[in-house]
Amino acid sequence: MRILVVGLGLIGGSVCKALHTFTEHSVYGCDKNAEILEKAMQEHVIDGIVEEDCSGFDLIVVSLYPEAIPQWVAAHVSSMTAGTIVTDVAGVKGDIPETMGKLCAAHDVHYLAAHPMAGKERFGYEASDENLFQGANFILTPLPDTPKAVTAQVKNFAHQIGFRRFVITTPQLHDRMIAYTSQLAHVVSSAYVKSPVIALESGFSGGSFHDMTRIATMNEDMWTMLFMQNRESLLMELDILLENLNQYREVLANGDREALYGLIADGRQRKEDNLQRRRNAPSVIEMMES
Repeated sequence: MRILVVGLGLIGGSVCKALHTFTEHSVYGCDKNAEILEKAMQEHVIDGIVEEDCSGFDLIVVSLYPEAIPQWVAAHVSSMTAGTIVTDVAGVKGDIPETMGKLCAAHDVHYLAAHPMAGKERFGYEASDENLFQGANFILTPLPDTPKAVTAQVKNFAHQIGFRRFVITTPQLHDRMIAYTSQLAHVVSSAYVKSPVIALESGFSGGSFHDMTRIATMNEDMWTMLFMQNRESLLMELDILLENLNQYREVLANGDREALYGLIADGRQRKEDNLQRRRNAPSVIEMMES
């Protein structure tokens, strides 16, 4: 295929590198930063640079912030070849799939929103890695009228660059689940590092500290946007977390050893049950209820 990747940051750059390393597809790049494009060319990560004309591509991967996706697609869809598939990597879907689906359909172009569940605490092209997606999860959010062949082609593309488990779901359920599995963890990590004793942690910390704080170095521009666009679902998860945390605080304040033991045992059991479900889960999961 001829593939265009728009936005060569962490995810877009990693897509280009993975395509170059693991496939025979032709890969082209589009980015507002000319230096990044030149670097990608010098490293033979992309085969060419696209500025405005987006014709002749089988697949276009839009790796931009959610707010920028509709703007870019609206500005360039008229130059796309009929039958082209456009996908994205946005961490929040909202009404993007429906809005972009209608816009693209008017130009005989297919739009299928997706979300690669992979990342790092660092960002930008310099952090991109051809192995970022190895064994990772990939979420697809087709609309009711999305052709099955389009879903299959995007899934196949993702499989070729390393993804191994796929979830096909609605944009609404995607956002509800991502609030719990991704965004809440970032909020907790950001809040966790605000204890004043963090200045003294060197020599006192181990794996649990590093696991909890790794993603506190997130990109504040992107994550502020993601949190605000999904704030209703994120608020719901924050309320649940605060209620659960308050249970631990209450039994500690009361010196209730038995109740504390029960809370810890319940958390352990729930995690073990979830690990068992993960081991038994199929490689393709369909959850289409909204």
